Amino acid sequence: LLPLSFGKLGKLVRLFAEIVELPDGVVLESMKSLQELVGIHPTLHAMTEIGKLRRLKVLQLVIRDGPRSSTGNTKTLIRWYLQVCPSLLQVFVLRAPGLYSLDLYAQVPSSLQTFLCTSYFSVFPMWINSSLSCLTTLSIMLSRVCVQHEHLDKLAQLRSLRILELRALCLPDYQEKVVIHSSASAFPCLTDLRCSSGWMFLEFQHGAMRKLERLRLSFNAIATNEHFGANNFDYGIQNLPSLRHVIIKLSAYCPEADDAIRKTINDHPNRPSLDLSKN
Repeated sequence: LLPLSFGKLGKLVRLFAEIVELPDGVVLESMKSLQELVGIHPTLHAMTEIGKLRRLKVLQLVIRDGPRSSTGNTKTLIRWYLQVCPSLLQVFVLRAPGLYSLDLYAQVPSSLQTFLCTSYFSVFPMWINSSLSCLTTLSIMLSRVCVQHEHLDKLAQLRSLRILELRALCLPDYQEKVVIHSSASAFPCLTDLRCSSGWMFLEFQHGAMRKLERLRLSFNAIATNEHFGANNFDYGIQNLPSLRHVIIKLSAYCPEADDAIRKTINDHPNRPSLDLSKN
């Protein structure tokens, strides 16, 4: 717990903690200089008081309770905060248990530049759309979600996005290949893509993601071929024109995939660096 005198630190600009709880008696309204809060456990009182911090730019919430805990309204509190939070908020980080489903339907503030979440969504977030014109970094984890073309289209509309991390766990059996087409208006600023899944469901067409320099993939090459009925290990990596660095982790050893990936990288005109390993 933070001390009751915490609310009197009117000149405090930043608070960094691993995880801390705001006591019911602490009022934050007078802390007009506070811009960064890291490591706050989201109770009703804490979220109400944080909502009064109109200059807050960085907020990291830490959920320490499991999905069946008595804090059943945590998700409601977070949705409420994202609706009333200050327009200055730039960074929102949510650290939660891995099985804590967080399907946030609220619209996040358009000023947001970074959204990071360590828990999972059981539906593709509806708030991801072109209104997030300032978003540069996005990290989300999906569980049992069939990733569709329309989802990638939504991500492609984020015109300031530079770093995208997409983790897709437990893909359904009806998951299809998602082809990323060449388009000058799609992913106009993306330089770093990180995708991890059981199957490599993405396929890059010639000229796709024109500014992408760093590609990090984690998947099972054998399971990918079995699922999609393929007999090669071609994911279209050779079609990324600005590629400089590639990191691939294969969850099962497959010498054929290893050889095919190395040949693809060696034949790429940019001769990008390659870090290929087995998980």
